[in-house]
Amino acid sequence: MSKAVYQKAFRDSLPVLMGYVTMGFAAGVLLVAKGGLPCPVFWGVLTAALFISGTLQFVIVEWFSNHTPLLSVALLTLAINFRYAMYGVSMLGRWKTVPLLKKLFLIHTLTDENYALEVACRLEPPAAHLAYCVTLSALNLSYWVTGVAVGAATGSALPIPSEGIEYAMTALFLVILTDQVRTFFGERRRGR
Repeated sequence: MSKAVYQKAFRDSLPVLMGYVTMGFAAGVLLVAKGGLPCPVFWGVLTAALFISGTLQFVIVEWFSNHTPLLSVALLTLAINFRYAMYGVSMLGRWKTVPLLKKLFLIHTLTDENYALEVACRLEPPAAHLAYCVTLSALNLSYWVTGVAVGAATGSALPIPSEGIEYAMTALFLVILTDQVRTFFGERRRGR
């Protein structure tokens, strides 16, 4: 992989770094405060690496604390992450020649942010685009796992208040929605 491809992936991932580390930290603190698990840092890292979904990372805390049945967990996970399957369908053409292990990694790490950046990227040749996608996915995964691990470790070591932290994902969504609505109406007003 060329240095230019790595640098592009890193630059493009910086906004994701800010969001993933912050949200991951909140999820890690919540896991410690309400998950009721021994070794919360271990569970935080494991769940962050396996369930690459911010929404799921927050919901899973409730599942752990309530001992939710496995069938319910499976069905809710499918419902929460169904959009990723739709993203994947749209990527089939781009990924048809990708080697199996890389394809499995790209599928596993396909998040809203990765999808948006990978679709927007127009690097040529296809090998450079693939290197970009794999690098971007690895960076973003590392940001999420790091945020959750640091949050769980900090939550284990310090008495961090966790009241209201479960609404972090809702708050993030509302901030993004508000910004999009303001931009939309601002553009329409300027266009008249």
